[in-house]
Amino acid sequence: MTSRSEDRPRPVSAGRARALRVVPDNITPGQATALRAEAQIAALRVTTWPPYGSAAWLQMAPEDPRTYAATLEAAEQFRRQDVDPDLPPAEWCAAVYADARALAARVVAATSRVRTAREIRDARARPRPAHVLKATPGWPPIAIPGQPGRYLVHGQEATE
Repeated sequence: MTSRSEDRPRPVSAGRARALRVVPDNITPGQATALRAEAQIAALRVTTWPPYGSAAWLQMAPEDPRTYAATLEAAEQFRRQDVDPDLPPAEWCAAVYADARALAARVVAATSRVRTAREIRDARARPRPAHVLKATPGWPPIAIPGQPGRYLVHGQEATE
């Protein structure tokens, strides 16, 4: 088996297809997509490229046409779901996206517990009951607001 990190010829008629000028009748969208990908790769005039996402692919210059060819190949593989032919499409998607779905569920659950700006504004606008002053043993007397010279002392109210 060929290593995934080395350049190798691709099954997508790389460099051999002509530009797509006429679309055949009764073509399915998937077939049209495959034809378009082949035409784009042919226009790039590349015959080999490293696998999408490999170290070799990451080290190529962004303007290198082989980076685009690898990206097209990966998109076609995803479209065809050729990643693991033993898994049916639904099971393949569930296996690939399971972690992302679990993370999304946790994020949604966490954000549903966060109050919105409107809920916070409404809570602040609601009148609250007045705070009841209560003197604590061992603490100094509390000045009663709005009543100069009156203090609340633990066990009794004193006037000075």
